[in-house]
Amino acid sequence: MEVDIILEPDLTPTQVAELGRKAESYGVRAVWSSNYFAHWDCFLSLVPLAQSTSKILLGPLAVSPFEMHPLKIANSLLSLNEMCDGRAVIAMGAGEGNIDAMRIERPEKIVRATREGIEIVRMAGRGQLAQGFKGEDFGINLPCTYPWLKSKRLPLVYGTAYREQMLRMEARVADGVFIGCTPPEVMAAAMVQVNEGAAKRTTDMEPLRTNTFWAWHLKRDRAEGYRESRRELAWRAIKLQKEMIRQCLTEDEAEVVRANYDKFVAAWFDRSGNIQGVPQEIPNRLCEYFTSTGGLEDLDREIERFRMFARAGLTEVALRLHDQPMEALDIIGELVLPKLR
Repeated sequence: MEVDIILEPDLTPTQVAELGRKAESYGVRAVWSSNYFAHWDCFLSLVPLAQSTSKILLGPLAVSPFEMHPLKIANSLLSLNEMCDGRAVIAMGAGEGNIDAMRIERPEKIVRATREGIEIVRMAGRGQLAQGFKGEDFGINLPCTYPWLKSKRLPLVYGTAYREQMLRMEARVADGVFIGCTPPEVMAAAMVQVNEGAAKRTTDMEPLRTNTFWAWHLKRDRAEGYRESRRELAWRAIKLQKEMIRQCLTEDEAEVVRANYDKFVAAWFDRSGNIQGVPQEIPNRLCEYFTSTGGLEDLDREIERFRMFARAGLTEVALRLHDQPMEALDIIGELVLPKLR
């Protein structure tokens, strides 16, 4: 199994480049830049990294065709791909925070519109937009031929998904699928949908890549790892959706979490990691089930978790780094990657 890292959106391009170069030295497969609504641009922040590395893949995660027209996504992606000689990647999805922040109305058929967006981005690099594009949600009225492309390697276009219909669609039309934040114990159900879609891929497509967004909160200071992980819990498991959290909590405990969801959000905003009114054992269990949380003494448990991901059918796992990203990267590079090779 290969390992990627996902970086915070408030890191400067200089910091991204420094982390990316170190990641490349460790053998990390890809660096993903987070796409948020009021932070560094997810494409531009990767330019210094593109210009100072030679092997590692790099790209934004995730970009929605509802916030940025697919043709403009393709232009940005292909420009980045030229700058790094064919090492660009992108993850595309329906979008959440950015769409809400900009008050963008989602189309009636989200899966169809997302599919058209992915198709346009893939077609652009393959010279298949010379006649434009006529979709039900997106259209391109003028020929787009991209004569300036020189790289022999095309960027990989992933889709991001939680739900069954989106998983099947993306496995059929994209180069890869990001299965959203799903523990290995329940990955099998998601992979059924992925495999069903992958069976309908056209013969000219490369084998499907499969990845998952997975939060990394394993630190040298174990208590700090749990605090950081609790701080981020409001956004895990599709915002602590009841059907998800019941995987590791009792019915009564799940009710407590849902009744106090605003306290989880507050713990993110005040950066404390203290969930008021909820016994700490409950959020700690959520941390352990939905993320990699703890100290160095928990490394073996997390390495086995990644092996479970591989046995479930994932080709890679993307670890989302938070505070002290260089320390986290060093732990991953020195203590995790060697055991997964």
